[in-house]
Amino acid sequence: MSTNKKPRKASNDDDQTELDFIDGVHAADREDDQGGREDGFDADDDDGDDSDEQLDSEFQNDVEEAAEAELAALLEETGGHVKQRVGNLATKLEMYPGGAFPISQYSLYAEDIWTLFKNRFGSPRRINFVGMTQPMKELKKGMSYYVLPDFAPFGTIRSYVTSYFQASQFVLLERYLFGPNFLDGTPDSIALINHRMINKALDLAKAEGTAARHYHALFYMIRLWSSLSTQGLMPLGLALDIDMRKVDSIERRRDVMQHFAGSMSTWQPYSEDDLSELVEYALFWTEKAAPRLLDVVEYVREKKLDQTAKCTVVRYRVDTELEEKLNVKLEGKTLVEASRKSYDYEYTTHEQHVYSWLRSYCVSVDNVRNGIFVLLALITGLRAGELSSLKFDDIIKEGNGDYTIRVTRYKTADDPNVNGEVDFLPLPRFIGDKIEELKQLRSIYTLAAQGYIFQSTKSRKEMNKPTHNIVQFICRELGEATNVDRIHTHRFRKTIAEILINRNERNIDLIRHLFGHKSFAMTLKYIGRNPHLVRSVAQAIEQNYTAEFTELVSAVKNGASSGPNAIRLLDRIKARPDAFSGKQLKVTIFVYISHLLSSGEPLFIHRTAMGSYCLSTETYSSPDLPPCLEHMTGTVTNMLPNPTRCDISCKHAVVVEKAKHAIQDNVKFYSNMLEKAGDTLSERAKRMILKKIASNNEHLNNLETNKLENIDQRIPVKQVTA
Repeated sequence: MSTNKKPRKASNDDDQTELDFIDGVHAADREDDQGGREDGFDADDDDGDDSDEQLDSEFQNDVEEAAEAELAALLEETGGHVKQRVGNLATKLEMYPGGAFPISQYSLYAEDIWTLFKNRFGSPRRINFVGMTQPMKELKKGMSYYVLPDFAPFGTIRSYVTSYFQASQFVLLERYLFGPNFLDGTPDSIALINHRMINKALDLAKAEGTAARHYHALFYMIRLWSSLSTQGLMPLGLALDIDMRKVDSIERRRDVMQHFAGSMSTWQPYSEDDLSELVEYALFWTEKAAPRLLDVVEYVREKKLDQTAKCTVVRYRVDTELEEKLNVKLEGKTLVEASRKSYDYEYTTHEQHVYSWLRSYCVSVDNVRNGIFVLLALITGLRAGELSSLKFDDIIKEGNGDYTIRVTRYKTADDPNVNGEVDFLPLPRFIGDKIEELKQLRSIYTLAAQGYIFQSTKSRKEMNKPTHNIVQFICRELGEATNVDRIHTHRFRKTIAEILINRNERNIDLIRHLFGHKSFAMTLKYIGRNPHLVRSVAQAIEQNYTAEFTELVSAVKNGASSGPNAIRLLDRIKARPDAFSGKQLKVTIFVYISHLLSSGEPLFIHRTAMGSYCLSTETYSSPDLPPCLEHMTGTVTNMLPNPTRCDISCKHAVVVEKAKHAIQDNVKFYSNMLEKAGDTLSERAKRMILKKIASNNEHLNNLETNKLENIDQRIPVKQVTA
């Protein structure tokens, strides 16, 4: 990744930046004091007046929206009208004993490892049955078969990525249903399963699941199994025979959704493959197809074809020019097709030729619209309702060619201000230009309609008030065109957040391209200029980091700790204890992340293998590397820390009490090494080992000292909750 930012050595200012948020002192404030920010706006402008209650309410409403969208997809994938029976597994197993038939171009059903597909980089996606007992293997294969796109009976799974993920959830049936009831997966044991066992398994997954997703994922698997059994699709002996009305009740669905809304699983980002599919689709239609369609608009206007009462064109001889101009193909796709029907005309010897082309044109225009939807949802983070209500008049082009988008935002579901609040957000020129082109494509006939950007041109129905259905139809069409499952606006925001967190090089380049920036740092600053995107991205990141940051805060508050960052964190907790308790902690983290984004800084909070934490807001470049990256060969540019190789001598390490035993083991290990192998070690190696022993002992001493101080002066703060 290229960047305009020169490698820099970490300074004391960088150390301070990591914990500025705790004091409420923002890096942006200091920049303002020194003469103003380079991009000409104040970070404090973005919702600084919002109360904590408003922030928390908005977080919760957004999460509930995402939960509803995901749960609706879950119900659709695991029940309903069977759309195809061609791939009936029981029939195939009778025709091919042992399962010698293909489930993909790479694997047969009989194999113990199914290779579903290989992405463009050659990486395979597999479902593994190795090591399972034969009965459980047969049951898992039977259910996994029906989550493959070619054989999904309800027609809602299009992606092998979804297939892999759903098949991996079979382990939850083993853990919560089969294991506790001593069932082995044989037909006799499956016949013993009743609704009481299943309800007990669901309750167990909710109460004891090591991951929050276990509850609704198990609900998914049970619904799928029951639906396949009811439809007669499961092989003999593998069907589930229970009264699902006693499991899949209104109360259970409501409970699943409420639990779902409280878990991180409501925020599933698009995979790298899915994101590539969506963006490639968007760029094809907006960059390649749109110019060809604009040529059609020019021809239609020139010939005044859109001034006729009907949408067809009537000629009394074959119009070769019209056929050339209104039959447009690109890369094997038909953009516009002028179909001709010829009739005998009673008043002349000539035939009457009727050309119909507008329907195909409208389909392509809607594809351009869908492509713009992908780009706009990805780089603005707008909600479905906000996207639905956008009009072309809301895209404002400034004198210098920059664009601003006017958005009506509804912060909460019960907002007393029925008209919402108007925000003006920056829009990259690339996106603004594409929306202008879409407006031109809609300028012929009556396709402009009521001026809503995302309404369909295929429909002639007048739209008095936009609804979420607009976005739902677009997401459905995108899924069919790209084979990406479960498309909704919340996932676009989470995807941006994941890119910011993990800094995947290929995806960073993709996002950089969409924003039209030369460096990722510039993209971060752009995000910082969009307070709504900051809020959305920060919320998603907050969900990723709240658990780890809460653990860190709790460990520092309630136990011993060591390290420069631990000392600063402890001082700030003492100064502002309420900011690190309950719901306020969520807002504190949100403010921290918001201002890091606004200043173009990365964020990194991570547990390490030995129980300490890495807390850093830097990326590192050669030659100034932290201990965890010093082993890297070649030139290192803009890398995040590697917590798997953490060295607690690093200034970013926050050492807490639970790491004490690991540190003591380190001291023993290094001391034994000096004692037993001292004669064979070089002087340089000895110095290195002595340095590590000293560093570990220093942390042990600090932990002991801080523990005694905390016993004498317990910090009067509330219990921290995630």
